[in-house]
Amino acid sequence: MFKISRPSFTSIIFFSTVFITGMAVLIFEVAAVRMFAPYFGSSLYVLSSVLTTILAALSFGYYLGGRVADKFPHPRVLYIIIGSAGTIMLFLLSLSQYILPSANAFFSITTGPLVLSLILFFIPAFLLGIDSPFVIKLLTAETDVSKNGSVVGSTFFFSTIGSIIGSIMAGFFFIPYLGLTLTILTVSVTLIAWAIIATLVLEKITPVESVLPTFISKLPLPLLFLISISSALFLSYIILNFQNNSQTITTLYQKDAFYSNIHIFEKNIRGTSYRFLKNDVNSSSAIIPGSNELVFSYAQFADIFKDNGITAQNYLVLGGGSYTIPRTIHAKYPALAIDVVEVEASLYPLSKIYFELPDTPKITNYVEDARVFLQSTSTLYDVIFSDVMNSGLFIPPHLSTLEFFTAFKKRLAPEGIAIINFIGSLNQEEKSLTGSMLKTITAVFPNHKMLAVNGADYLKTQNILFILRHDSLPIVIQNQAITNHLNGTTIDSKTMAVDSSKFDLAKQVVFTDDRSQVEPLILKQFVNLKL
Repeated sequence: MFKISRPSFTSIIFFSTVFITGMAVLIFEVAAVRMFAPYFGSSLYVLSSVLTTILAALSFGYYLGGRVADKFPHPRVLYIIIGSAGTIMLFLLSLSQYILPSANAFFSITTGPLVLSLILFFIPAFLLGIDSPFVIKLLTAETDVSKNGSVVGSTFFFSTIGSIIGSIMAGFFFIPYLGLTLTILTVSVTLIAWAIIATLVLEKITPVESVLPTFISKLPLPLLFLISISSALFLSYIILNFQNNSQTITTLYQKDAFYSNIHIFEKNIRGTSYRFLKNDVNSSSAIIPGSNELVFSYAQFADIFKDNGITAQNYLVLGGGSYTIPRTIHAKYPALAIDVVEVEASLYPLSKIYFELPDTPKITNYVEDARVFLQSTSTLYDVIFSDVMNSGLFIPPHLSTLEFFTAFKKRLAPEGIAIINFIGSLNQEEKSLTGSMLKTITAVFPNHKMLAVNGADYLKTQNILFILRHDSLPIVIQNQAITNHLNGTTIDSKTMAVDSSKFDLAKQVVFTDDRSQVEPLILKQFVNLKL
């Protein structure tokens, strides 16, 4: 049996252990959500899958940890397990760089996050779950029975405090500033380093005893863990270089920001060079360097106000992206005051560097949630263009409710016009995302028109626009050729017009803050339809 010869010192070591492992588990959890976002979006299905995997792993870890501690009650076993968790995470990180880029070709947005969570994070979290019962076993072995409750309480206290700090550090510091890969790498190496340090320190106090099998007592832990770190780093290097050499794009910038992974790259399509912004899975905007042409079809309706006889003085854009709409509108109407609301702070300076956004006092940037901005500002806007998407092409639930559109209308001038873009389909099922969006929006804006950028007869997912007027004047949509630069086709705007009266609104739901069914309907839409 392991003897605690210096209770206060060993207690510090063991409580530090549960603190570090508790912190590691939460960092891995936050990192997992961000890791899957570029391939499956930041949906409830990703979050639920990750939470399910981590909690299941910890549950089995707690159960097995008590049994292992009863059979092999020695710190060396505990720190072999913790070091192994860090080692396995390093190799799984290397594996993720190989399998994730093609994951969405094999898995749906519902099964993919769960399967990959189990593959990439279950084993490390399971091993880290073993430590709390193990530490309790070691600390209570030579403690007065009357103090066992204090030992158990202290163990879970330090473990939970570690988890709290890990959660904060992951979201506020590690991932935004170190990046996802370096965050997981740092935490994994920390686990291995702590396992080596704690083992060496504790075995100077109490040598390895006969309670352990010979092969465990003779393992050269520092050497083995150092070899594992070197192997994992080398494997990651090989995989990343293979992927970079096989890509047909030129990456200009890539970094994990506060809300998404930002990837700016150039790609040649039919002899023309395009520069793209990709937020996680969303290729949200693009430019042709040196040209003010709007690449995506839906954005070409950004100046529809001129066709409707509106002399605009100001213009609000909700969702800046790469700021292509503010850039183009400013180029056409240099006297127009343009406010842009973008929650991802780094996109505004990046757009000046990579997307030719002019440095002008006519464009004012607000780093804020779109709904918070609408509720806090007192400005009335002649034109509002809303293009807000979560990663995964999902419209955020709180930006699709009756309450949101009510706040939206209050900020639209009495003779103003608004454009709202979202990804939907015209497949008129009993209850659908598009039908429910229509019912919710028209409850606030009865004067509306719908446009489907791939045509009203196209039933797969596509950009759908709602053109809204605050007043009752007719909405004018001029017949014009709308160019899809990416596939080299044009479509007449009159073929985009959707007869919204064909939707049976009685079967649709009105999205509200209290009961938003946005995500289930998004799931229904994307499971049945391909982009």
